[in-house]
Amino acid sequence: MPAEIWLPLTTRERTVLLEALAAYSGGGAANPAEAAALSRKIVQIAPYPDITVGVYGGQVQWTQGNPFPIRICDYDGDKEDLPDLDERDQRCRMWFEQGDAGGNVV
Repeated sequence: MPAEIWLPLTTRERTVLLEALAAYSGGGAANPAEAAALSRKIVQIAPYPDITVGVYGGQVQWTQGNPFPIRICDYDGDKEDLPDLDERDQRCRMWFEQGDAGGNVV
């Protein structure tokens, strides 16, 4: 399992989680400090990553703020120069850019 995951939650789901953690830590939890730390994390995190994609001349030049690897598909070229197929079976050149935890330019 990856060290970090992105889990989209509705406002109601966040509330349910926080209520469950409060009940767990108040009901004789094995480690109430861990429950409190997780509650703080849920309260403080942004609901979605703030991702910016820099495009110049019709080409993706950089990404910033993506917390997970992203797949880049380049469709520019002759069919014989494009070795990969995307999920729609279109010819492309494909590679992955690693995510950045600190919001640095990739």
